[in-house]
Amino acid sequence: MSSDKLFSILDFGSSKLRLGIFKNYLNNSKFISEVDSLDNLEFKNQNGNQKQNLQKLIIRSEKEINQHMNNINLMFDSPKILFLDFSIKKKMDKIKSNNSVFKNILQEAKQIIQEKNQNFKILHIIISKYILDGIEFEDMPEDIIIEEAILELKFILAPNIILNKLKELLNENHITINNFYNSTYVKTLNYTSYFENFDIKTFIDVGYKKTSLALYKNNKLLFLDFLPIGGDHITKDISKVLNKEYNDSEILKKSLIQKEVTFINDEKNQDLLIKIIHARIEEIIDLCFKNITDLENIKNKKSILIFTGEGSKILSRNSIYLKEKYNIFDDLNFFEENCETICNSAYNYEGSTNFSEVMIIPKKQRKNGLFEKFFYMFSR
Repeated sequence: MSSDKLFSILDFGSSKLRLGIFKNYLNNSKFISEVDSLDNLEFKNQNGNQKQNLQKLIIRSEKEINQHMNNINLMFDSPKILFLDFSIKKKMDKIKSNNSVFKNILQEAKQIIQEKNQNFKILHIIISKYILDGIEFEDMPEDIIIEEAILELKFILAPNIILNKLKELLNENHITINNFYNSTYVKTLNYTSYFENFDIKTFIDVGYKKTSLALYKNNKLLFLDFLPIGGDHITKDISKVLNKEYNDSEILKKSLIQKEVTFINDEKNQDLLIKIIHARIEEIIDLCFKNITDLENIKNKKSILIFTGEGSKILSRNSIYLKEKYNIFDDLNFFEENCETICNSAYNYEGSTNFSEVMIIPKKQRKNGLFEKFFYMFSR
């Protein structure tokens, strides 16, 4: 059975490896699995646990689907990922707007960004808006005469050094990587559909050693940021303040997910544990919103703040107190994601039609006609 009938996605998480295999020739047929794996993307022990965990996951999956995986799509997060805003203006000399006009502008913008960031690879290009002769358009207008075009774009880039290490890991298992995706973007873009009643959706994803923030307006990405701080730092705080071993501190932290804290009988220490966690979460929230200058835009729209990720699970049964300047959201939500929702996000992303995003590389490497080239340029 040909592997091109499969859509396989590997989520290289900071504490887990997750693999989803979707059989496109069978409706709703899929295999999803995960293994715990720390130290991801640090590559300190490539010949140790990380390599073994990946091999274990691949062998288990290939046995389940009864075939070898030749290629895969991979998504990941890292504090080293760049998110860039870029605006490009072109004089058009009264020509009619169409795909080819905007394609040429996009190609020029892509080349500029790539030349300025040669140690990075562009993962995603998102078109924020078109400004044609001073008039703003959210979507691409066709067949109007224009003299000047401005495209406002957002780029998500990843360091080549990380991508090359990931390629090496997969090559050892005789698997090539088709596409790299940013997992925060792919996941939250899918999760926006759960909150259609809100104009502004802000996601804070607390992971093992990183936290990411993604802000959407009308389901279009406005802002993306990554912080080198996460649930691991909370555990280390508990270990230091309560003078406990790291593993014991992790158990204490996770105990708060339960209805009752069962590992601390001392009420004083129990209160201290909650204060430690809240202090670090408050710091994470401060850092997340540090670079968002237009908070009034959130305040004036119907908005929601959504916490997700493994590290945020400890918050679901404990109060969060936002500082006054962040108390601007109409609602607060703790979104319970799991291996299946994460892998489904990538599958939905691959099959979606999103005319605000530029497809850099066609899904299938084959010679395309002129129309198909334009289609890949402006949709997923």
